[in-house]
Amino acid sequence: MTFLRTVWCAGALLIVASVAQTASAQRSFGSRSNSLTSLAANESVQKHLDISGEAAGRLNTISDEYRNAIQKEFAAQGIDYSAISDLPAAERAVEIRRASEKTAQANRKLAAAFLPKLQEVLTPDQIGRLKQIQLQASGVDVWLEPETIKELDLTKEQQAQITELRNDYSRRQQQLDGDFQQRFAKIRELNVERDGKALELLTAAQRAKLDELKGAPFDVSQLSSRRRGNN
Repeated sequence: MTFLRTVWCAGALLIVASVAQTASAQRSFGSRSNSLTSLAANESVQKHLDISGEAAGRLNTISDEYRNAIQKEFAAQGIDYSAISDLPAAERAVEIRRASEKTAQANRKLAAAFLPKLQEVLTPDQIGRLKQIQLQASGVDVWLEPETIKELDLTKEQQAQITELRNDYSRRQQQLDGDFQQRFAKIRELNVERDGKALELLTAAQRAKLDELKGAPFDVSQLSSRRRGNN
């Protein structure tokens, strides 16, 4: 596998009626869960990769360092999702899109910076499998990352269609009602539906390539489990 995937899904889990609550969900299920560093610190992933002992501890430390770094990067760029929650709906949607773009940029920067740290602990095969799990957990947003666009050979038209589809589902997520758990469950359901429709926009060859990049199926529902060593 030749490409470094970055954290994609900030927007997907941020755009709901309560931005402050959803930003918290995004940190636990979104960008943190789907960054390579956070995946490497997930207990189910460590078990899958046969990682334990000192190596597991080092990966957990790297994940903590990544979390601190992303928080500092958010502060430096003025990314504050909770502050957006008080804005009128139309203005809030615009600001969320802007914040999501900044988030994606921050994630790309730190993903590249932290990959060498992971490579000091993990074998090339383990890094490769970690990237496969990341892609399985991510959904369509990662398809629009430059390296993934190149790997899938997406046309300009396909990129525009996928972007439109993603934005449509983001708007639907923003309009969700119910308590936090209900909205969170619905977000996951909508993401599955969105990704299914996105697959229809790919050619047979592109779908085959995507399957190749994903590798053997991994139960991504396990990623909601606590990180090894967390209480």
